Amino acid sequence: MATLDSKAPLRTVKRVQFGILSPDEIRRMSVTEGGIRFPETLEAGRPKLCGLMDPRQGVIDRNSRCQTCAGNMTECPGHFGHIELAKPVLHIGFITKTIKILRCVCFFCSKLITQKIKEVVMKSKGQPRKRLAFVYDLCKGKNICEGGDEMDVGKEGEEQMPGKKQGHGGCGRYQPNIRRSGLDLSAEWKHVNEDTQEKKIALSAERVWEILKHITDEECFILGMDPKFARPDWMIVTVLPVPPLAVRPAVVMFGSARNQDDLTHKLADIIKSNNELQKNEAAGAAAHIITENIKMLQFHVATLVDNDMPGMPRAMQKSGKPLKALKARLKGKEGRIRGNLMGKRVDFSARTVITPDPNLRIDQVGIPRSIAQNMTFPKS
Repeated sequence: MATLDSKAPLRTVKRVQFGILSPDEIRRMSVTEGGIRFPETLEAGRPKLCGLMDPRQGVIDRNSRCQTCAGNMTECPGHFGHIELAKPVLHIGFITKTIKILRCVCFFCSKLITQKIKEVVMKSKGQPRKRLAFVYDLCKGKNICEGGDEMDVGKEGEEQMPGKKQGHGGCGRYQPNIRRSGLDLSAEWKHVNEDTQEKKIALSAERVWEILKHITDEECFILGMDPKFARPDWMIVTVLPVPPLAVRPAVVMFGSARNQDDLTHKLADIIKSNNELQKNEAAGAAAHIITENIKMLQFHVATLVDNDMPGMPRAMQKSGKPLKALKARLKGKEGRIRGNLMGKRVDFSARTVITPDPNLRIDQVGIPRSIAQNMTFPKS
């Protein structure tokens, strides 16, 4: 048997489970206790603790070792850190799904606003992805919270709408229309909203998070999500994972100047605006200043993930070149999948895309017969 590089025992993979990282899970897998709080990378020529090149996150040069796993540059894979955000912000990748779920649950009591739940669950047995589409179709026309048919207790102390039957679980209030423009959400009522006497209010990510947080596990299941692996409130960013140093390596220029990766620049912007928001909140600044700070934080977190949003300004480098966000690294011809993982051109070889094959072992590559029989040799 060939000698393995690692001493770890070999195990067979039984299944792969996809989900959304919960804030607790991000904190658990983070090696930076208390989170990354400083936008600076170095202090007196050494990596700064709780800075963006925290030595616990991985190795930055050949002759140092990682503070977490004591591995050198080739052995240490890098470790995740995290940033505790002062206020929740929307995740640009989940924003359409978030709006869909907001339209299915009550704005005030977070219960599903339809009563026909049983038929939805029966219709989509074993197809949770279709379930959200079914529930959404049922809810999108409703503008009053009915509550679920399983729940027969009315909320105490809350007025029921006149003419509605009592004890149906929902709060019976009028529901707003949820609208999106850019990164901002707004809630608009046809009638005047009982709470604020306003017809239209700006919907903050914090309010969205509160609504989604109060959705019960049973109702998450009805919405097609498994609460063990993906809850709706996890789609709002409260804790931001910071990728390891191996993902965003610094380029050493002539002399000692280090040129930081685009992601590191973007994370520095996030930390700066997060710190400013915390400072202004603690100092009791005016509401419009705090709103502006939250907008700035929202913009930086969104452009970290996707910097090519239509109708949105792009985050730039000092030279005026747009920053390469996480999405741009994965998609398209030059991205990770097509650019780094699929077929390559080499000499004396046909060019193809390497795809999985159930008839081959994991370390084998199949070759078409016509190519295997065709022997090539260089002409002098």
